[in-house]
This record gives sequence, C-alpha cells and structure tokens, in this order.
Amino acid sequence: MDEASVFTESQTPPQPLTEGMGNLKARLFKARESLVTKSPFLGALVLRMPVLVTEDERLGTACVDGRGICTFSKSFLEALELPALRAVLLHEALHLALDAFPRCGNRKALRWNLAHDFAINQLIDESEFYDGFLSIPEAFKPLLDPQFRGLPAELIYDRLPADLGDLGLGDGACIRDAVEHMSRGEKVALGQAVGRGMDPEALDESTRQQAWDALRRIPERIRGEMPSTMEACDEATRDRLLALFRIMGPGPGDLWFDVWGSLTEAERDALRDNWRKHLLEAAEQAMSGDRSPGSLPGWAQKLLGPLLNPQIPWQVKLAQKLHGRLCGRRRTFSRPGRRSAALGCVLPGPMHDRAPVGVFVDVSGSISPEELGAFLGELGGILQGAGSPVRLITWDAAVQEDLVLEHPEDLMASIRSRDLQLQGGGGTDPRCVIEYLGTPEGLGQTPLTFGILLTDGYVFWPRADAWPFDILVVSTGVLPEPKFGYDALSIETRTETE
Repeated sequence: MDEASVFTESQTPPQPLTEGMGNLKARLFKARESLVTKSPFLGALVLRMPVLVTEDERLGTACVDGRGICTFSKSFLEALELPALRAVLLHEALHLALDAFPRCGNRKALRWNLAHDFAINQLIDESEFYDGFLSIPEAFKPLLDPQFRGLPAELIYDRLPADLGDLGLGDGACIRDAVEHMSRGEKVALGQAVGRGMDPEALDESTRQQAWDALRRIPERIRGEMPSTMEACDEATRDRLLALFRIMGPGPGDLWFDVWGSLTEAERDALRDNWRKHLLEAAEQAMSGDRSPGSLPGWAQKLLGPLLNPQIPWQVKLAQKLHGRLCGRRRTFSRPGRRSAALGCVLPGPMHDRAPVGVFVDVSGSISPEELGAFLGELGGILQGAGSPVRLITWDAAVQEDLVLEHPEDLMASIRSRDLQLQGGGGTDPRCVIEYLGTPEGLGQTPLTFGILLTDGYVFWPRADAWPFDILVVSTGVLPEPKFGYDALSIETRTETE
C-alpha cells in the first residue's frame, strides 16, 4: 500500500452474511411484496434487484454497486420500519433503472451520486401512495429540494454548491469531495505529507507545495486558516490538519463506483441492457389486463409511454395523411399468414408487392428525449395501423442506421438487441438522406414510393421535388416554408403536466 492509498483505497464489495438471515429475509420479502401490491411497476423493478446484507463497517446504510447488486448494512436494515425499508429498496432500484453508472461519465462520483439522489428522491416523494406507505429515513440523507423538481441529474450536478456542507453533508463527505477534485499528483503528495506527519523536512520542496495546494481545496470552515507554507506551520496546526483525514474515514458513499470502473465494456453494456429490459418488462407487467399507461408513475409515462402506447393526440391526423398515400391492403394464400400454425389452417398473408413506408428519424443533437420518444411512438403506430412494413433510417448530418421493420414488435426487439441504437448528435441536414438513397448501399434495400421525415424542423430544407418520392414532413418545431413545396404537419410532444 503506497502513501497515496489513504485517498485511493480500493472499495471492494463487502462480504454478505450467510448466517442469521431468517428474520431479515422475511422483512425484505414483506417490503417487496407490499410494493408489488401497491405499484406493480415499481414493485417489479425492486424484485429484479438482488439484495445482500453485510456487517462491513464501510457501509453505514445501503447502496448499489456496479454489478447491479444492492447491499444493506445489517444494523441499518434491522432498524428500518417497513415504510422506510420500502423507500430505500425503491431508491436503490431507481439508481439502476435510471442508468446511474453509465450516465456518470467523467463526473465526480460523490457529487454525481448526490445529484442522482436528488432526482430519485423527488420521484419517490411525488409517488402517489397514501401517507405513511413510503418514508425516506433520516439516516439515508433524504435529499429533497424544490429547486431541482423535474430536473435531470445532469443539470442538478451542475447546480450543486461548491461546499457540500450547504446540503447538510458531514465534514467527512466534504473532505472526500475535495480529495476527488485533486489531481493524481496532489493526492500522492498529500498522501506522503500525511504519512510523514506533515514534517516539512521529510518532504522535498515540490511535494510540500503540491500537498499545501491540495489542502487548500478543503473548505476553509473545515480546515481552518493555514499559513502560506508548510514550513511556517506550527505543531498545533499540523495536528489539526492531520486530524482531517481521520474525520474523512473510510466509506463508499452510496454507490460503489470503483466496482463499476473494474468492469469490462461488455459487462457495462450487459448491465445497462438488462435494466433497460427490466424497465420495459415492468411496464408491460404493470399494464397487463385492462390497465393503461396511466397506471405508471408520471415519470415512467414520460420515459416509456410513447413506446408502449403510440396513440398521441395528432395520431389520427397523421394516419389520415398516411393512408391516403398507401395502396389498399392485399393478401395472398401463396404467403401464409403468421397465425396459420396457431389456428391449424392456412390464412392469407400480406402481399409484398408494394414498397415499405420510409420513416426518416432525426437523431441530431437538438432532438430532446421527449421528441425522440414521440418519434418512436409514432413509428410503432405506423407499423400497427398502416399494415405496411417500415424502412427506418436515422440521420443527423449523415445516415446512421437503415433497417426494415415489418411488425410492431420488431421495434422493441431491435432496441433490446441493440440493432437500433438511435445514436447521432452531429449537425442536421436531411440532404444526407437523399444522397444516401442514391448510393449502392441505399439502393440495396427495398425501394420506396413514399416517406415521412420526423424532425424538429431546425434544418436546411432542400426542395420537396429533390426527393425521389412523395415526402411528408412531421415536425415538433418549425415547419418548412411553403416555397419549398412540402406537405407538412406540426405535432406537439409536451404533456399537460410539463
């Protein structure tokens, strides 16, 4: 262990308890069962999260790690009343369901965890349960602030104060935050200084200066006043500065990001894909029977509603325009329908003597998640209502993806299998689609006779007659000017509650 390990100690996962678990398992089972009863969607998410219990001293409450496992401190779990236990289980499951680890990127782990806590606790606080069903325990730092209502964790992160003590965090957490913001060189120098009792004669000049600069990153209210150099520091001040790192102590915070950092790219993708699948499965389970998307929490309706229920207010108008351009539906016994085997007889299947509908989805950086969700919802509506295959092309300043979808379920299957990744973010130029359709690669797919361009409208518009077929523009923002010759439809993606 080198002298800098005081600040970079590997936080390996704790060992779970193997004995005396009977009563604790019963408490966990009861909390999960009651969540499923009150909210099938949220309960299903919690059921998909493995839970361990430990006596590891580094863990004072509960956390999830990069493997997707939730771990409880035994003493913390024993002290929780049932409403608090439900809230903690839900809190940890939402960290995973909302991609806490992959969304962190290069952000500082402690601050990102706090930002995600604010966002998640707001969702829990807004959950429509009767009073007393959920109760975030005081020991779990119930971070709630109305100024962050409705904001994603990324924006909350940017608005956190420089001194986390302003949020009520203890000095130990504030010191860990300061250490996270130190460079590698500063951590090494400070580790050497601490290991040698802040004795300036035991350190070279460069190390003394780096260590002193590192100490100044700690809020002054915690470290107190410091002389200009380590050499000018008296014994009482040295003792006070050394004591700071006993205050910091061990602790993983609320998320073990070190475990996430040790995973391979394939393991990270698998965890994210599994929880994306869990979200969809939980929503489908919650909507089984006669339940509608309205049975989901508001945030889940916004996140998943367009994919699970494509019937949005402008659906009828678009369907009328779409059906006016399609041939009548034709079927043939030479291509048996998909239900033939299930019914024990031969049913006529669809004739593929007409081209699919081209759907061109703008995935540039100006497209919001709500707009993209609306686009995908409408794509599912076209697959369901038009009885026509869809050739989906995603684009920004260049074509990103080109695939053919024949049935409504093909959309979700493509997202789950990652055949459809919806990645873009560059400039925005629909001319790239026109050019692509004329290349050997673009001509290799089934040709089109009609297309729908889904965009926010902030693009350079070519003339409509530049397209090799009729085109309908569907825009969430501005429409092309009449001089460009488009048939265009404006749609609204915002909900009444936004």
